[in-house]
Order: sequence, then C-alpha cells, then structure tokens
Amino acid sequence: MILDRHSVATLFSLRELSVAFGATLRHIAVSNVSFDVKPGEILGIVGESGSGKSVTCRALIGLLPERARVQGEMIFEGQRFSLSKPRGLAHLRGVGLSMIFQDPMSALDPLMTVRRHLELRTEDDPGTLLRSAGLDEHRTVLDSYPHQLSGGQSQRVAIACALARRPKLLIADEPTTALDVTVQAGILQRLRQLSRERGMAIIFVTHDLAVVYRLCDRVLVMRDGRIIEHGDVDTVLTAPRESYTRDLLAAIPRPAHRGRRLTAAGNEADKRTIALRSGSIASKPLLRFEQICVQYKRSDGSVLEAVRGVSAVIRRGEILGLVGESGSGKSTFAKTAVGLTVPASGRILLNDEPLDWRRPQMRWRRDVQYIFQDPRGALDPSARILSQVRLPLDVHRLGPKAERTAHAHRQMIEAQLDEALFSRKPGSLSGGQRQRATIARALTLQPKVLICDESVSALDVSIQARILDLLMELRERLGLTILFISHDLSVIRHICDRVLVMRRGELVEEGETIDLFQHPKAAYTQQLLAALPVLPDCIEQEPENQRVVV
Repeated sequence: MILDRHSVATLFSLRELSVAFGATLRHIAVSNVSFDVKPGEILGIVGESGSGKSVTCRALIGLLPERARVQGEMIFEGQRFSLSKPRGLAHLRGVGLSMIFQDPMSALDPLMTVRRHLELRTEDDPGTLLRSAGLDEHRTVLDSYPHQLSGGQSQRVAIACALARRPKLLIADEPTTALDVTVQAGILQRLRQLSRERGMAIIFVTHDLAVVYRLCDRVLVMRDGRIIEHGDVDTVLTAPRESYTRDLLAAIPRPAHRGRRLTAAGNEADKRTIALRSGSIASKPLLRFEQICVQYKRSDGSVLEAVRGVSAVIRRGEILGLVGESGSGKSTFAKTAVGLTVPASGRILLNDEPLDWRRPQMRWRRDVQYIFQDPRGALDPSARILSQVRLPLDVHRLGPKAERTAHAHRQMIEAQLDEALFSRKPGSLSGGQRQRATIARALTLQPKVLICDESVSALDVSIQARILDLLMELRERLGLTILFISHDLSVIRHICDRVLVMRRGELVEEGETIDLFQHPKAAYTQQLLAALPVLPDCIEQEPENQRVVV
C-alpha cells in the first residue's frame, strides 16, 4: 500500500530548537529551528559544514554530548517531548526514531558479524531485513564482519539495522556522501521505495543538492544554525530567494559551466569573466603507464588481480580523469606512479625515464606528488601546518632552513591559506583548509605531476568549488599535469580534458571528456552516467556576457 502523504496529519514537529556549546555556552550551533514532517514525506536539510544540520538531527534523537545545552521540544505522533531532557527520548530510539550515520564503519561493531548486528535488534529474519535494505547477496554478507564489506554493502547493513524495528521517522545523516554514483543511486531508490511502502518519513541531511533534487519532497537550507530558506524542492532549487542558496547552486559543476571558475575570486567580476583553458591539449606525453598489472595474495593463497594490463598516457599540462566504482583499481593503479604499490609487471615512464620500483630515484619522488582523499589522515596531528608544508623541502634538503620556511610560506599563500592558520595544528582547521594545506605541501617541490585521489569527494560544495578553481589555476599558471581520481562524474566533467574509465581492474573506455559524456560506448560507462544525479536549470539565467564557450 502506498501512503498519500498529502492526505494525512503531521507525524513530527520540531519547535524552537536551540543548541549551545562551550564552557560559557557562547557557541550557538542551532538557533530557533522549527519544522514539520508528514508520514511518507522526505525532507532534505542542506547547508555547509557548521551550518547546524547534524547537530539538529542528533538533538532530535538525544545523542548530543552532555556539555551541550539544548532547548526546545518535539511533538511525535501527538506526544510532546522536551529536548532538554534527552533521557526521555531513549525509548523512541530504533522504534519511533532511527538514524543512519555518514560512516557505516563507525556505526558497526568490528567484532560482530552482520547476522549478530541484526539479531540484537529484532527477532525478524536477518536475511529478510537485508533484502529490505536492497542487499540481494545477503547469504554471503550475513556471516561477514564489517571490514569484509564494501562501502555500499556496509551502508546497506547500517540501513537494515536502522529499519529493524520499523521506525516511523528515519534520520539519514550524509549516508551516501562518499559512495559511488551507482551505489548511491541504488540506496536513494531503496529509501524512497521504503518511504512510500511503509509511510515512513525521512529527514535526509546532505550537502549534495543534486541528491536532494532526486530524493526529497521538501528542503530546508541552513546557515549558521538557522533555517534561511525552505519550500518544495522544485521551487527552492530552480528559483531560490536567498543569495546563499543561489551561491550553493552556483558552486555545483554543471555542463554549461565546464572549465570556468565556480566561485568569485576577490570580486564578482572575476566570476563572470574567467575562462579557464579546457579541452584537449596536443602536447608531448609526460607520464606513461605501460601494461600495468598489480596482484595481491589472499589469505587462502589465491591471487587477486587488482589491475590487469592497464596502459595510459598523461600529456604535459593535461588534467586526466580516472573514474570507476570502488574496487575498480583506480587508486591501486595511481599509487604505482609514486611507488606506494609495486606492480607485478609493466613499467612507468616519466619524460621517457623508467621508474625503478626497487630503488626509486629522488628526482622521481620530487616530480610526482600524491594528494590523498582524507587530509586529516595525511597530516600529522601534533605538528603545525607551516612545518608540515615545509617538510618535503627538509627531506630533500633543498636550501637553507630560512629559505625553506619562506618558500613554504609563499606556497601556502598561493594555496589561499590565511597567514593566521600557519601556526595552527590540523585539528583546528576546517576540511577545506586542511585540503589546501596538503595541496600546498605537495607543491613545495614544484612537481611535474600531481595525483589527486578523491581529494574533494567529502567536501562541501562551496569548499569543493574553491579547490577545483585552485587546481585549474595551478594548471594554467604552472603548467601542472594532474591525474584526477573521483567517483563524482559532475566534477570530472567540469575539470578534466580526457577521462579513463576502469572496472574490475581493467580499462573499459577512454576519450575526450565531452565526447565520452555525450557518446559513451561501453555499457558500464552508460550505466555510470545514467546514475549521475542532475540538478534542474535555475529560472534565473545568466546574462549573455557571463557565458563562456569552452
């Protein structure tokens, strides 16, 4: 039975929620937030990091730390609850209200099998629960531990756990942010189907407006702990009233904006007139991969072929995109270029000079630099940012210490880091600031090739836009060559000149970006593109003099 949400009363109401933190409670995380949700409705909450999205949702379910001061109330199925007394919400968790977190690995016990996770929550058949979450291979998954599952499988297990006691309201906090487009599409489709079948309401928290457009009925836009705009999805995402909402939409890569700046640099005129170079660059090959094969031995003695005979060429000054689902071999393939993975066969040449994996040349280590997905894990939490950016110069002993410090200082300024941050440690920086620090560190050695491995996948759209602008500017100014790995096809379409598509360790398709997106040949590439969530065009069109032909 499909429930008509327009014909039923409100399931859940939040009234004047405010949350404060700190010893003096001066940090206001949420201020006077109120909204309603009907049965079977999917409400999206969007905004940048620090806007109060996750704090709001954790307050609803009583999961904020004790130091938080919470004011406000909620009405659930006609019953009032004070949010300042989180213990009174305990009996609702899992039954009335349930929550899916962004990182399923932190939500699952690594010492328990999937079967045990589900048996602790319900007496229903665990296999049936997994099928309800869209996990068809439940027989092999049930007796697996969390670390043996892929990201998509782990997230579906977390969904099954959240649905085990048939909640009336499901809170999903960034559940698909780091997932591949095909896995993401499957999870979104399943959540909408469950919402319609069960009459279950969903509060979906994300910074991805394209996902909101695909999934949600209504949307709230939050900024600095307040709701600044709300309404049905079509209205808010095609004719937003607030300039902040328009800025969020403008920061999202779209086909019409390919190759141009996504954010204003200094003034609005820069945003209108910049036309970054895009398209194929007919230049000499700089980095060449020839028949790369990578193998791993399993615990049972069998051999896993992670990469199978992949050949590729990156031209000087080019941005080459590398896409594919998790487990396709993208990162394994890229890591061979810096010696982090040693292939079983094949060779790599930089400027026609082959790499010796047994004894990598110091010059090679300087010329090819790697930027990882998680900047927090790539930075030393105990060292100050300036010293970490200077570290490559110290390792290679390039010049006196004073000159190294000055060079690192200049590099951080070029990476758009404020000087007030130089003496700080990574824990006090935002995600975007940490990522800019890792970019500055990689560039201190003036490399010829920069490998960006999912380096913007977990960032807010506005921070992502700044990083993409920075990379394109570096390519223009320094002639930098970039291998850009991502599962976000809209980002790939925006920044890359050519694209390689990998699946199960093999190269299935390659070509110029525009041609590949418009005329994909491989069925797998067509499947990836079909799963890409797409935003509608805004009603407010750009003036003719703002358009850029690429």
